[in-house]
Amino acid sequence: MKNISKYISFWFGSILILMISLTPLGHSYFPSNVSSFNDNDIIDMINQVNESRIMYFYENLMEFGVRYTGTSNCSMAGDWIYDEFVQMGLEVEFHHWKRHKFESRNVVATLPGHDPSTNAIFIICAHYDTFINSPGANDDGSGVVAILTIAEILSKYSFNHTIQFIAFSGEEVGAYGSFNYARDAYNRGDNIFVVLNLDIIGYAETTQGGRILRYFHEEPSTWIAEFAQTISTKYLNIIDMTVESLPNYPGADNQAFVDYGYDGVWIAQHDPNRVGHSPDDTLENINITYHMKATKLMLAVLAELATRPIPIQVILRAPLEGMGYINNNPLFKLSFAEYSYLRLRGITIIIGRAMACAEVICKENVRYVIFSINDVFTLWDGEEPYEWKIQGKFYPLIGRHKLKVFAYSESGEMDTDEMEIIFLSLSYQYGKW
Repeated sequence: MKNISKYISFWFGSILILMISLTPLGHSYFPSNVSSFNDNDIIDMINQVNESRIMYFYENLMEFGVRYTGTSNCSMAGDWIYDEFVQMGLEVEFHHWKRHKFESRNVVATLPGHDPSTNAIFIICAHYDTFINSPGANDDGSGVVAILTIAEILSKYSFNHTIQFIAFSGEEVGAYGSFNYARDAYNRGDNIFVVLNLDIIGYAETTQGGRILRYFHEEPSTWIAEFAQTISTKYLNIIDMTVESLPNYPGADNQAFVDYGYDGVWIAQHDPNRVGHSPDDTLENINITYHMKATKLMLAVLAELATRPIPIQVILRAPLEGMGYINNNPLFKLSFAEYSYLRLRGITIIIGRAMACAEVICKENVRYVIFSINDVFTLWDGEEPYEWKIQGKFYPLIGRHKLKVFAYSESGEMDTDEMEIIFLSLSYQYGKW
């Protein structure tokens, strides 16, 4: 049986390579403008960001020196981050992972949401490990210090949705910590609504760069950058920071979440990181003024996101990511779909016809759900369960295609989710081969 499985897995892999590689999937949504906090509440949060606390977190983190994954320094830094989250009154746990020759822990702190009607999770994250010869003040001590600062402030408040503050290890050796966490979260069925990954946000050397924070993203996550641009404009007089929306730069800790169907962005400074991956990445080369502004803006973005109601959300629950299907049978996980450098992570391959299943979360009645292939209307579904046996409309599904689902509420709110699938199916709506 094991040999058969290996043979089929190899066959699937060969089909994939011959056809086409992965184009990432995603969930697209822009929240309502209604917030349970007023502007003065958010301004009060922003004004609590202060240099003394930022320097406290920086100085304590930097005491561990080089924090290469698997070393005692990295482990001790993880313990310290854990203890800091505990002192904030957050729910904290280690997420243990192993990959290849590396073994380490992610630190996950949770601020539960107070709205029982939503299970959406909002993640803000950074990585606490460093390059093998670098103390990593900017890469990515700057991100860790920001999430600790933001967590300390937001822990005093209550939000509609659950917020998770995650410090990953393993980024500098292959983004292993975030990959294992994203995979496990997907397998648990976590409803991760957004991932804000802060990586290298501590330096500016130009006037222009000192006023810009960059959001790298794939197309389905464009809404996050647009939302951040709106928030940066809203608080421009207070923070003096704008958002630049850029095409995706894969490889950061948000990428594994994107590969598993979640929306996520990599957030970084504008100016070059000239001391990155070197012994010179020290606290002396951090621009504290810029870092404080970046931290304030990210606090505002996260607070505005996590308090707004989600009027409607649709989630593709099937087909499953990273699985090989024959008809509607998910036979086995595709092991080759775990390698980020191959751009295959999370890829699904279907031979024959499988069922698409969508979950809709909505506080009002759902008007209807629409399934499409390559943005061509295919099925109109007005009743639960929202399911469709996938097939082409005018032609067979051979090669890479985009499966997309749209959900509409009675009041006209809409949400959509999508995924890319490699198909080998001869069925189509207006005939069969």
